[in-house]
Amino acid sequence: MRKIIYFYFLFSLVFPQKLKYPNFQKNILPNGLTVYTAEHREQPVVFFNLLIPVGEFDLSNGKKGLASLATEMFSKGTQNYSADELSEAIEFTGGSITTSGGDEYTTFTGRFLKEDLSTGLDLLSEMLLKPTFPKDEWKLLKKQALEGVKTWYQDASTVAIAHAYKMGFGNTPMGNNIMTKKSLKNITLENAKDFHKRLIPQNAVFVLIGDIETTKANELINDTFDEWKSGSTNSVRSNVDMSKIKGIRFRLVDNPELEQATIGVGLKGIPANDRERHALNLVNYIFGGHFSSRLNKSIRAEGGKTYGISSQWKPYRDFGFIGIMTSTRSEEVRNTYDLIVNEMQKLVGTGISEDELTKAKAYISGSYPLRFESPAVYANIIASTDYYGFTITDRENVLIDRNAVNLEEANAVAKKYYSPENFLLVIVGNQEVIKEKVKDISEFDEAFYKDDPK
Repeated sequence: MRKIIYFYFLFSLVFPQKLKYPNFQKNILPNGLTVYTAEHREQPVVFFNLLIPVGEFDLSNGKKGLASLATEMFSKGTQNYSADELSEAIEFTGGSITTSGGDEYTTFTGRFLKEDLSTGLDLLSEMLLKPTFPKDEWKLLKKQALEGVKTWYQDASTVAIAHAYKMGFGNTPMGNNIMTKKSLKNITLENAKDFHKRLIPQNAVFVLIGDIETTKANELINDTFDEWKSGSTNSVRSNVDMSKIKGIRFRLVDNPELEQATIGVGLKGIPANDRERHALNLVNYIFGGHFSSRLNKSIRAEGGKTYGISSQWKPYRDFGFIGIMTSTRSEEVRNTYDLIVNEMQKLVGTGISEDELTKAKAYISGSYPLRFESPAVYANIIASTDYYGFTITDRENVLIDRNAVNLEEANAVAKKYYSPENFLLVIVGNQEVIKEKVKDISEFDEAFYKDDPK
């Protein structure tokens, strides 16, 4: 059976296929809103995704969490609905509307039966254009957020990531990527209202797909959003060049209560639409992107130092970040670190093999199309297409382009981005136990676990 599956994967490499996307029609409204609509009639359901390119990275520094809190307020009351009334109106249709304020953008996603789409879009318009920001709802939301923020201090991996971003991006919105008590206390209701004013149709993308004629869909969208006004976001987003990192920048974060130590390694990555993205995707998969990766084989399976270790490339629109993360027994922290560096040295020194590259392509070629089980996936992907600078053709050709990466290109990328000499290092654990074991790695800063990253 395995031979059959492997033969199928190899066949897909020899004869790579375009991904078949629905026939999306593009329209730009007078207010600047870009609209994509497509028919998908397998079920009497319509999905939508509204992406607005304003997020945490566009806000004043020191207010991490504002985008998340502000978007939650959109469902807490509008000019025509209280919070309960709005929830009941959506629930009555059997549909859903979800809001999310992320680092780079804000999204509204939803699904409704085709006969309820007009109602669903009206309710979306209420949330987006007519929120009232009731003070009592804001106080409750802030209280819940302050209680919830305590949990991130309980997760050593989250703490390690927070410090790595702080070390890499400094005192910028990207560097302050974790909500803290301090950042939440800095956020006011007026800040939330100001965030709402930044959500303009210019550069925003609305995608609708489902059991509806394209002409009818465009009419509904035009009618719903024709009064949405354009304007200026006054973005303060700044780009930080991680290539300035020289040597090993090391921070030791002390938590006397931890029996295990968490090791985080941060490396400069590339933006989502970089020309080397396909090669980096394959290399990262081989190095630490799956259960049978090099890192897992060396450190988990053979070394027995950890239950799991992974490498992840996190791409943004303007920059990228590669993170390696694992936890191990305190007494094994140095050995585990040495194994990580050793694997990085081998990756850069001898590179990957043709067989590894072929298997990585085979896996991705076989698994990637399985993501497209629901029309909602197409809505989400197309919504991000313009934001990241892709075209629909890019999306359709992704497997062909990825399979075109040769061994020389892959190894060049491995050497370029997985430097065993220049990286960020964060180790979180009981300093009394691990300090002597790691002190000779490099000079290091010291921090306490429950303090905000500095």
